[in-house]
Amino acid sequence: MNDIEIIKKNILRRLMRSNVWGGKHTPFDFVKKGIAEEYTKQENKLIEMVLKELVNQGWLIIAQKRTGSDSSIHVSLNPKAMAELCKNSRDIQT
Repeated sequence: MNDIEIIKKNILRRLMRSNVWGGKHTPFDFVKKGIAEEYTKQENKLIEMVLKELVNQGWLIIAQKRTGSDSSIHVSLNPKAMAELCKNSRDIQT
């Protein structure tokens, strides 16, 4: 299994365990920080590429949210892809 698949599984596992679906969202930095602790700067770019790929596949939703005087990017799992994600959850949780 290559690094991209491992990172995808880690991201999806983290969001599924946190129950972040649809309207419930979490900061992008929270997801990235939890996955990127063991990776180098070059691999962090790979994480961002994987997140973009998950958005393009329709598994993640990205939203720009205002937090105080600043704004940040938040992500959540797409509830329309819930059936597909749950079907593949056996692979994700291993």
